[in-house]
Amino acid sequence: MRNFLLKFYNELDCNLIESIPIVILGMVLFALYKHTSKKKLWLVLGCIPLVVIVVRTLQWVICKNLYEMAIVGIYVTAFYGIGCLIGNFFNPRKIWHWLLGPVALMLVFLVPNIVSYFSKDYWHPFGTIADEPLALDSADGSINNLAGGLAARFDYELNISFSDAFVFDKRMATIRVKADSALVCTSKKVCGVLDEACEWQTSESAQSMANESKSISKIHELKKLVESYEEEMIPYDVFDGYIFEVTLLDYRRGVKRYLDLSNAMFGKPDEVPNAKRIDQMANSFLPIDENTPIDWDGEKCRDSETKDTSNSENLTTNHQPLTTIY
Repeated sequence: MRNFLLKFYNELDCNLIESIPIVILGMVLFALYKHTSKKKLWLVLGCIPLVVIVVRTLQWVICKNLYEMAIVGIYVTAFYGIGCLIGNFFNPRKIWHWLLGPVALMLVFLVPNIVSYFSKDYWHPFGTIADEPLALDSADGSINNLAGGLAARFDYELNISFSDAFVFDKRMATIRVKADSALVCTSKKVCGVLDEACEWQTSESAQSMANESKSISKIHELKKLVESYEEEMIPYDVFDGYIFEVTLLDYRRGVKRYLDLSNAMFGKPDEVPNAKRIDQMANSFLPIDENTPIDWDGEKCRDSETKDTSNSENLTTNHQPLTTIY
């Protein structure tokens, strides 16, 4: 129940937006009830939504044992009651009464946001952390066999992936480390098609092509940051941006750690600093520079679709169907 309440509170902004029609409905029906002659009609119409909410809530609780829905029912009933109360006291002749509804809604939005900033218990967990054992001695699957073979040659492996929100353009890097030497492989996909094949290089070669940020010491530092990363909290949701993932395969310890730290760089300076540090350090290993920027809007995808369409039309126009002769 506590987890449900926390989730419900964290999603309160969205729930408030969805509740605006409920509040307005209560205001309108009970304002008409008070200021028109057909009071019984508007009173009956005003009670119908409340009956629907109560019946629907009881169905969830009795038929499906979803007691959390009772909380939702109470929440919706409370907002409908607020609307009814405002409508019942509404006087169209008083100007400040016209402002009462918007002010009440603004206060309802403002209070939970103030509370969320002062109480980190209600902040959103940022990103995703997934830890699981890495099977190295099983002969039952090709993945395990591959991991077992790599464990004999390397200490650990880092897989880095970066793409736009719609995966028009995806950049990847794999780093395999043995003691103080490493092999680095980068590749990229455009519109889901491999555009740049993986080419393995030593960390020294990769460093000479870039800068000190690709040195073996930086790789070790990145590994330590990934394996020690702990959940960070933010007071809001980031709905769109970019996808950034890091997977650590620690062959010596036999563990696998997956981090989804998408949109870390969109946060404020004092938010998710550890995620930002991993993002910034890992980004230097990816094949992204001023000569090969990310195709954020999928222009290359649209270009390729146009070419494919024109090519198929040309084939249809220039080639007659084959006739089989018996």
